[in-house]
Amino acid sequence: MEFFVDYSHLLPGHPKCGVPHGHTAKVVVEIYGRIREDGMIMDFKEMEEKCWRVLSEIDHKDLNKKFERPTSENIANWIFEELRKDISVSRLAFHEGQGKWCVVEESAS
Repeated sequence: MEFFVDYSHLLPGHPKCGVPHGHTAKVVVEIYGRIREDGMIMDFKEMEEKCWRVLSEIDHKDLNKKFERPTSENIANWIFEELRKDISVSRLAFHEGQGKWCVVEESAS
């Protein structure tokens, strides 16, 4: 399932990203699990609601107030860890604008 969040941040000491700027990020969440009797792993509406509970904490926010170093990787990992408290998330892709992204996956071990 895809979601879009807007946020601002800066990366202290970074030559390009060391000044305040904003992004629209695409967050792609994949889940795993057994297919239930109703033919679904999870209803899309339920998944959307649970994902937005987490994503609303960063949408339209200054992420320097939430993260010491708000890199895409740190943001993606935080989303992944928060979601897995309530959803069987297997993979999360965090796209910072176009052509730049990182992926966090459930460990095989």
